[in-house]
Amino acid sequence: MKISAQGIAKKHLFFCLTDVLISGSINQKVSRAKVGKALSFLKGLEEKGLVELFLFSGRAEEKMRAKISENGLEKFFEPKRIFFITKEYIDSKEQVDKERHLANLDADHDFADEFFKQHLLKTMLEEGKIERGKTVVIGHDIWFDAFYTMRFAQVDFVLVESALSERNRSMPARIQGLNYAEVTESDMKRLVLGKYPKPDLRFLENYIFNRLKLELFQGGELDKITRLAQEKRAKG
Repeated sequence: MKISAQGIAKKHLFFCLTDVLISGSINQKVSRAKVGKALSFLKGLEEKGLVELFLFSGRAEEKMRAKISENGLEKFFEPKRIFFITKEYIDSKEQVDKERHLANLDADHDFADEFFKQHLLKTMLEEGKIERGKTVVIGHDIWFDAFYTMRFAQVDFVLVESALSERNRSMPARIQGLNYAEVTESDMKRLVLGKYPKPDLRFLENYIFNRLKLELFQGGELDKITRLAQEKRAKG
């Protein structure tokens, strides 16, 4: 099947790295062969000027660049389209956010700034480097890659079902209304041709807000009230 520019629905493809293109804590069995075949197909389209392939990670370059090379991914992405956390990005944060970021790094050297992806997408949209309707994020986490993308960058996304997670914890059940894929040639072809249905984001929004309510009560006033009641009973 010959693909023309008129047939392309998604031109700007943003791939998350860990658990999507390379093995991670959620998806420990990423197939390099399947990923390579899928990216070779997309690279062929890019060489014809039909799509643009982007790769982004919320971690620092020195660590992730080695992983990209180890997994043979550098040949699929132009250097100017690979994005990592930089000192400039950290310095651009408000002071309190910068201090929080650095504290997280001190506590966990593998810390990933998940909002970085939204910052990058919004910046590129504002600068006219990508078009909102032709952009898609290929991720796996329902908070970082789905909900954040829906609320902030407001571009489409698909989730890699074999790596589905909730704040980097495995999530076995899918949420209704969203689009799921694997990084295979057939699924990537469906994606660029716009063969996935329009997602119904109400289910995602309801799920996230219900989780937030639950966490608010568990860690907030309800816990406090329960604890005080227990202390009162203990005193007789």
